[in-house]
Parts: sequence; C-alpha cells; structure tokens
Amino acid sequence: MRNAKYALLAGADVLALCADVDGLFAEPAPPARARYELRGCEPRGPLARAVTQAVVEGSAPQGELYVRTADGVSGLRDVRVLGIRGDVVTVEARTPPLCERDGDRDRDRGRRDAVDCANLIRVSPQEPETATHTEVTFLGCTPRGPLRAAVESGTGELPAPVTYRRLASVGTAASGVRGGRVTGWAPSGHERGLLDVTVLVDRRDLRPPAVADIWELWWWARPEEPGTWARFPSGTRGAWLEQARRHSETPDPPADTYHLDGAHVVDADSFWCALGEAFLGPGGYLADDLDQLRPPFAPGTTLVWHDAHVARTCLGVVPRARERPPTFEEIVVGLACSGVTVEFA
Repeated sequence: MRNAKYALLAGADVLALCADVDGLFAEPAPPARARYELRGCEPRGPLARAVTQAVVEGSAPQGELYVRTADGVSGLRDVRVLGIRGDVVTVEARTPPLCERDGDRDRDRGRRDAVDCANLIRVSPQEPETATHTEVTFLGCTPRGPLRAAVESGTGELPAPVTYRRLASVGTAASGVRGGRVTGWAPSGHERGLLDVTVLVDRRDLRPPAVADIWELWWWARPEEPGTWARFPSGTRGAWLEQARRHSETPDPPADTYHLDGAHVVDADSFWCALGEAFLGPGGYLADDLDQLRPPFAPGTTLVWHDAHVARTCLGVVPRARERPPTFEEIVVGLACSGVTVEFA
C-alpha cells in the first residue's frame, strides 16, 4: 500500500497495512488502582516506616515496592500503604505486579529491596472488559499473513493479541504498548478490496488528540520552525520527544554559547524539548533524563536560560517516594555536572 500510516502486527507477523485509524485518539483512561494484600509479611525498612505512617494517618506513599514470594520477585508501582492487620499488609498500586526477569536492569536492586512475604494477593475485583477496553478501527487495510488467511477461509479464526505501529515516511513513528484483539472486519470505503479492521484495545493505550497532529507533523522530517513543540499541550510533549529521538541527527560543531527559550518550560518534557532545540535547532533531541544527558559540547559551554522563572515555579517535587521528575535545582546541577555554565536571563 502506498503511504500506509499504520501496520497491524501479531508478534513479528504483519497482519495489515492501513491508511488511517478511527477511535485511537481520545484522552487515555487513567490507570485503575487495585488493592493487594502482602500476606505472611514482616515489614522492614521503608515499608515499615510507611506502615507506621499509615496506621497514624490512614495511608502513606511508598512509591515502588518489591515483594519476594516463593514465585520470585514482583514489583508494584506508585504504591500507597493502607494499613496492617497481623502479618497482612494492605497496599494499593497503580499497575499489576511486574515479575522480575533475568537481565532486567532493576533486577539486582529489586532483590536487595524486596520484602519477604508468603503471598501477594490481589483483593480488588477485576474490572469488566467493557470498562477497561474500547474498539479502534483501522481503515483501508490490506490484509496479510494470518489475517488474510482468516479472511479468505471465512473460519473466523482471528490472530491475537495484535498491536499497531504508526509508520513514518521512513521507519516507525510509534508503537502500541499492550496487545489488542481483532473483533471483526468489513469492506472499506477507502478503496475496493481493502478492509476496515476493528481491534479491541486497552483504554490506557488511547492517545490524546494532539498526538495525531504531532505524528503528522513529523511524517516527512524534523520541523524547521523554532518553538513548534510549544504549540502542543504539556501532557503531549512526551510524544514530541519520542519523534525527536527517532529523528536525532549528528550535531553541528559546538558553539560557545547557546540560548534556551524557557517561556513554555512547565514540566520535565517541556524542558527536554527546549534543551534539544537550544543546542540542536528545531526538533533537536539531547536526552529525556538527567542520567542520559551527554551534551555534544566542550566543558565550559554557556547556556543562557531565558524566562527561567517559569521553570523555577513549575518544576516542583511530585509527592512520590520515587520515580518523580527532576526539580528546577536538580536540572541546573545536572547541567553543571555535564560541563554547562547556566546563566539566567
């Protein structure tokens, strides 16, 4: 298909190339929090302190929590401790337990921090699929592989799970996170012989409407107009960073002084968008984490940060024990550690 914008995949198999999509762009559902019991548990370290706080105040933030049971080590994210009854600690978490695997970068840390328990049990009821999923239709699709075989045989055997990739003029622009399930197909109005394929997807995988505009803007190449990233809502600038990273290029010879436009730096993603543009021009990408920052300049380079008061006001500490974005002061220190002299204007 010419200029296909999406590919549907089942594992490594391409199921279809599609011209467009309907229903993918809407505000994602916030992750549902679930309650778990750590049974046969003796709290220690940070968990013991959080339990004490929860007994007094009703709940306490814990951030990440690693639990070791007979089945191995599991990690919970964005945890709040709710209380303790005997040797049972009750917590609430944003994500299902993530099992540690050999080779995971957090494996060693997880094993050191893990709290020993007999069992980790979810006690919240599972939400119905109608509440957690929605149908997305990929339009004007050319079926391939297993999907084509299912269509031609008429057996109704549908490949699952499936995910999508948003394509660019060269390569891939983005990918789905969780697999979905093909629920049906029908002749497409785009062109004779093509299909519209409907997939049931997790509502958390929906993309904000502005992301469609970001993907379209980056279809051919890097944008050339300075400050284009600032046109998009702050919550979608991570999608801009994703495209900037995919289109990153070798930088020009370094200069002595660079200028960062801080008028729209209201969160961490905004800062990384502005920093990449300051050093590499519109659509430039340096990093999206202080630990990854490897600037293409010699030590002693000066960064003039204009309207720094905006970031100083907005980049505060998110009240979580771990996995929070950097503060304004931490960013300035991180730049200094990378050899950048920061001046405020």
